Amino acid sequence: MNAHRELFDSVRRRTGMYFPEQTYFVVAAFVLGYDMAHAGGVLAGFREWLVLRLGMGSNLTWMMLVLHAAFPEESNPHDVVIASPTAQRQAIDILFDLIDEFHEVRAERDGLRKLFVSYDCWVRQQGIE
Repeated sequence: MNAHRELFDSVRRRTGMYFPEQTYFVVAAFVLGYDMAHAGGVLAGFREWLVLRLGMGSNLTWMMLVLHAAFPEESNPHDVVIASPTAQRQAIDILFDLIDEFHEVRAERDGLRKLFVSYDCWVRQQGIE
């Protein structure tokens, strides 16, 4: 996980060095592609963790859940993020903050198992199954 964290930290600090467009969706697409290149192992459980953290959004992708976390007071965070470079930067920073926080939870003993058990309980309580 350290190699992933080092790369993500570098992308966060030097976004313009990696991408000609410094937008949330470009950075999120990179993170998604990186995760896919690692067979989904880097972000396994991230979406579920975000749903538990936000208490909503089991029908959303992690990309949209991050926007809800970045702009919790907004009903349509997608419109907010595309409205300004400041919002883009805020969303990028929140994305990497959340990934760091998620990796701390996941690194705990049985972290991923506990996460999925908690998510399963939450889904059942919501009557989503």
